[in-house]
Amino acid sequence: MNALRFDDLAKAAATRLSRRSALKGAAPAFAALAGLIARNPQIASAQATAATPLASPAASEPRIRKNVVSLSPEERMAFVDAVVAIKNTPSPWAPSISVYDQFVFWHREAFDCALMAAHMGPAIWPWHRMFLLLFEEQLRLVDPSVTLPYWDWTVDNQPGGALWGDDLMGGTGDPDQGFAVVTGPFRKDVWPLVIFDVNDPIAAPYLVRDLGAGGMAPTLPTSADVAAALAMPTYDSAPWNETSDPAVSFRNFLEGWRECAGDLCTADPFNHPTCSGSHEMHNRVHLWVSGEFAFAHQGLRTRSGPFGTMAFNSSPNDPVFFLHHANIDRIWSGWLARHGEAYLPDSGAMIGHNADDGMWPFAEIGMDVTPRMTLSDRALGFEYDALP
Repeated sequence: MNALRFDDLAKAAATRLSRRSALKGAAPAFAALAGLIARNPQIASAQATAATPLASPAASEPRIRKNVVSLSPEERMAFVDAVVAIKNTPSPWAPSISVYDQFVFWHREAFDCALMAAHMGPAIWPWHRMFLLLFEEQLRLVDPSVTLPYWDWTVDNQPGGALWGDDLMGGTGDPDQGFAVVTGPFRKDVWPLVIFDVNDPIAAPYLVRDLGAGGMAPTLPTSADVAAALAMPTYDSAPWNETSDPAVSFRNFLEGWRECAGDLCTADPFNHPTCSGSHEMHNRVHLWVSGEFAFAHQGLRTRSGPFGTMAFNSSPNDPVFFLHHANIDRIWSGWLARHGEAYLPDSGAMIGHNADDGMWPFAEIGMDVTPRMTLSDRALGFEYDALP
């Protein structure tokens, strides 16, 4: 395998904060949220402690998340407009950044070795379900007709597909401009990036993509891969991290870590391994969108990096992140429909990953939510138009 790998990059770019310092630093943002809620009842309806997505009564009929390529032109426009709007709205949790960039920040911080709140463990799918739900709530504050669509990458698996059109995500990067995205509503000079990984060697202020380029993820997962995931009867297995056997663990089969071995995370005694195997499923999609490339001025292409936006911990900078994870969430809904509302473990995993643990950062913004509380999409107020 190449010396520069997705898992190595993730560890190298992890921030170096303790849970205590992270929460202490967030306190002013929570105070700002309280003041903003007092001045704006509309925001209070979605963000106040007493009316978070979990605390609010679900509608009599859940809202429906649709396949992105089935959206009407009007629905596509409404979705894109809402995403652009929250990119230009101050965050109620940290007003110095936008609502959109708040989600990028949270996702990046979730890789901190002192937190490891959202990846490489069983809470990855509950955490991202709540992350998507809170993001969707922000879009619906702009336009209540909007729901978060999903990208079925088992079908729409080509760089020239409708997803990458000018009315949705825009296309692959331009090699003459550092592989910057120069088409669509999130193109260079229109969609500025402001949150970067700590050790990002590029820190380009624009989206970088090279769809399907490189040896690590030249193709996307298939329907057979999804069927194999759905057939697995056990949600997760000890030791509840990247080393969990993907032949036994549905969670790790879907997350995509393969052939992992112990390797101490430099900032924390939790054990986060180096993986020598292929990157599959969830991980593979991130790498397929990102691509692997050399800088254009070097006049060559390699298959060992550097990587585009979707390969970094700050990957929500690329809006396709949310469509990808909506599809992952849809697969999890399919698994839950088949096997029941099962979650493991009750204990023994990292903090935040056991069934009844509170999850960071949701508890800190008034959302009392544990992995066990996320197992029914309908109870949270949404469903998918079709399960895999």
